[in-house]
Amino acid sequence: MIGLGEPHDGLYKLKLPTTFPPYVSLDSPISHCNKSINKISVSSSSIPLSALWHFKLGHLSHQRLYHMHKLYPDIIVDNKAVCDICHFAKHKKLPISNSSSHASTKFELLHLDIWGPLAIPSLHGHKYFLTIVDDFSRYVWIVLLKPKAEVSLHVQNFITLIENQHHITPKTIRTDNGPEFHLPAFYASKGILHQKSCVETPQ
Repeated sequence: MIGLGEPHDGLYKLKLPTTFPPYVSLDSPISHCNKSINKISVSSSSIPLSALWHFKLGHLSHQRLYHMHKLYPDIIVDNKAVCDICHFAKHKKLPISNSSSHASTKFELLHLDIWGPLAIPSLHGHKYFLTIVDDFSRYVWIVLLKPKAEVSLHVQNFITLIENQHHITPKTIRTDNGPEFHLPAFYASKGILHQKSCVETPQ
């Protein structure tokens, strides 16, 4: 941490520490109104001086930096600099096409997900809810939960409910990678296939 902002009359005032980290040393305070930028000494393991404004302005493009350089000559622009962070942050992904597959019978595929915690709990203290969607009928069940640990129990109870009331055992359950849905022994005993979504790919 290099500083702390505390609210004061609707604004956040930055309280700078008396000693700075080893990778930046300041001879005088930095402001946009003075020319103390040349007084910053930066080691080779940190941000180079030529890329300092690129980082300060949120990885602004060279074109925008050059435009600001015309207005404020103190802003340094290095057109030959390569920023690794920009390459990762602006990396494009291939489009993911919409799925047209649907289950052919009821309870063939169930989608399960948990939402919460709620900022304000319900009257009975519920902070989470479990949604269960039948892929065939699109019917949705909502199960209220107090702690998140109740998920595994409610999933097993729901499967038992479907078996007793509809005489059908779901074939596939599709969830995210949440540990609360990790019930391999239970799924194996029922012959249920557990499908999990790809990590960091919500679509």
